[in-house]
Formats: sequence, structure tokens, C-alpha cells
Amino acid sequence: MPKVKLSHSHRLEIASLYRQNWKISAIVRYLSNQHGIDVNWSTVRNIILKYKSGDLFADPNSDFIKFRKVTDGDISTVRSALAEKCTMTATDVRRELVSKGSDLSKTTVQRIIHEAGYTASAPRYCQMIREANKVKRLTFCQQLITDNDNFADIIFTDECTVQLHDNKVVIYRLRDQVAQPIPQPKHPFKLHVWGGISRRGTTRLLIFDGILRSEFFVDKILRQTLLPFIQDVYPDKHRFQQDNDPKHRSILSKNFMKSNNINWWECWPSESPDLNPIEMVWNMLKRRLAKKDLKTKEDLETALEDFWTTDLTVECCNRFIDHLYKVVPTVMIVQGRATADLPRKIFPERSLGKSIDYFNSKLKEPLLRQKIANLLPN
Repeated sequence: MPKVKLSHSHRLEIASLYRQNWKISAIVRYLSNQHGIDVNWSTVRNIILKYKSGDLFADPNSDFIKFRKVTDGDISTVRSALAEKCTMTATDVRRELVSKGSDLSKTTVQRIIHEAGYTASAPRYCQMIREANKVKRLTFCQQLITDNDNFADIIFTDECTVQLHDNKVVIYRLRDQVAQPIPQPKHPFKLHVWGGISRRGTTRLLIFDGILRSEFFVDKILRQTLLPFIQDVYPDKHRFQQDNDPKHRSILSKNFMKSNNINWWECWPSESPDLNPIEMVWNMLKRRLAKKDLKTKEDLETALEDFWTTDLTVECCNRFIDHLYKVVPTVMIVQGRATADLPRKIFPERSLGKSIDYFNSKLKEPLLRQKIANLLPN
């Protein structure tokens, strides 16, 4: 049985059992049998000595044991501080407590944070969304819910930048040695790509370098790449999705789309990458490239083409697009904010064969509402 670090609640339980005249050896067996915790005799004895010295104390009117110096007000202060600003450090929290009149050590503050129900984790970053665009996202998603849109005629598009020497790897080192440095050029070679996905497959992948200007966008992307795809794959009807980049909204671009009957889905809300399934494609692409040993521009171009023609199948495109069935109701739940990984956490089941209406209807279930309340910050 592996050694387990005792939590504060376990230490309190040991003190409580000692108050009931349990022997140390009996407490050790109890922790092993009831909690699966492998703890030795001396560890339990040290905790009891802390209790006897006054580091822990018991309320004389109950069996509840708590920190001597910590009050319910301290725990409430910590909860309020972290709920308001989750990026606070233990030192920041200690300053907040000191300002309220509590003189506590940093170690004690860390224990209070744990007892308040918080734990530390690496932050997850997402698109920053302005208040005006939150309103637009809500309006947009409400319309999708009303229409129960299945996105059958939409071509989702976007640009992406990839580079050589993008070392997204984990390295191991001996504990007494420094990590081995991985050489990386100061200005790695970069390529830009433009592409689109739909229920019927992908557009051609356009690979280019340099600055994307309106003239290039119209000629190389709209005229030579998008328009042939629409004519061959969507001759009946289509909706063309793109973000609100100034090049996409230029007069030159608008005139070309109008004169060539490209049905631009102009209601697309700004700052909404979570609503574009091609973002998942770029994520998958970069993970695949990180596993390859690419040395030259030609290597990178070949890897890009191989991914686009081999890995990104019609089934794969549909799987990414189906994920929108979860994202759209989630945008409504979070009042237009970025959804990050919430759609998967709220709706763990697969999207295949489902619809927006299916997942939106599930929000009425009491158990799911409780789950959402637990996932979202107050």
C-alpha cells in the first residue's frame, strides 16, 4: 500500500480518536482498514503530540476539533477572496487575512485554503470576450437553438500559423540534475494556412507565408480555393463562415462575395473561436506536428498536406461540427462568456446522432442543473 500524505481532516480524525482513548496502534489499523491509508506509528504519535501541545484543540461543547488560531470568519474571508480573484497566491490571501486582524503563518493559510475547499491547478486560458460581444453571442446562440440548426450547409473556415521547432514535449531528468536544454532558434520558420471544413468534407488547404492582405485573401483564398469548393461540393446552397477580421470585411472582399454569390454568414459574433469547430482542427494539427521530426520548410509543408488529406476525414469533420450541439447551450448557461472545456464536462456523452435541441432539453433535468451549479463559480 503506497504512502499517503495525511489531509487535515485525517489529522483531526486521529485527534478525535485519541480523545476517545484509542491506542496509537489501533488508530493505525483503523486508518488502513477504513481509509486505505498507510501511515506509521510515529506519524500518528506526532499528530497526537501536536494535539496535546495545543496546536489542535477541541470545542468543550462538542466533539469538533479545529485549528486553535483559525476562526470561521477566517475561512469565510478566504472563500470570499478566492471567489473574487482566483489568481491570488497564499501570500496574497495571508495579506487579506492580516488586514482583517488575523495573524497567521503562510503554512496555516495554505491549510485554511485547503479547508475552504480550494486546490491549486494550472490555469486554462480562453478568448477574452467584451461585454457587447457576450450579448451578440447570446443572441446568435439563441437563434441556433430556435432553429435547431444542424450546420449541414455551413463551411467553417479560418487561418492558422504553424512553425518548425515547436517543442511541445515533456522531458525527464534525474532529480539531482538540471533539465537538458532543447535548442530552438530565436525566430523559428513559420507558415500560415487557410482551410475550411464542412459536413461534406474539407476545402483545399492553402499554405502561404508573408502577410495576409485583402488582395491575397480575395484572389488566392476566395477566388482560387473557396469558390471552386462551393461550386463542386455545395452547388445547391451554402453558408460561408469566417471571423470578423478586417480583411474578411473589406469592401474588396464583400464585393467579390456578392458578385460571385458567396453566401457569407455575416451574423457571426466576434470573439467566438469556441463556436468555430475548425479551432479543434488546428489543435489536432499542432499536436500531430509536435510528434514529427520536421527539419525543413518542405518537411513542414508535406506534414501539413498529409494531415489535411489523410487524417482529416469527413467523419472527423462531422465529429468536430457535432460538438457545437454542446457548445451552443453552454454559451447560454455562462451568459455569453467563453465556454472552454465546460461543454464536455456538462455533457460527457458523445454528440454523434444528437442535436442542439437534445442537449438544450437536458438542461431541464434537476441532476444536470445541480452538476452545472457545482461546476460554475459563484
